[in-house]
Amino acid sequence: MTEKMEKDTPKFDWVTERSSCALPKVFKALRLQVYEDLKTRNALRPNNSPYKFSVADNGSNFTAVLEATDVHRS
Repeated sequence: MTEKMEKDTPKFDWVTERSSCALPKVFKALRLQVYEDLKTRNALRPNNSPYKFSVADNGSNFTAVLEATDVHRS
């Protein structure tokens, strides 16, 4: 590459990008997405629905749960 092309090309920060793939960060992002998805899904339920979706949060673990009159699944 020429010197001008090197100046115009943004430097890729692979250290920062690699850090963002660390399991705790990925898991935290996944947890937040699940909370948002369940919030959206519950808002779409008809009034007086016999079911709802929730999150059972146990510190470092969580479970998405379907709660219904006769059903309990996770």
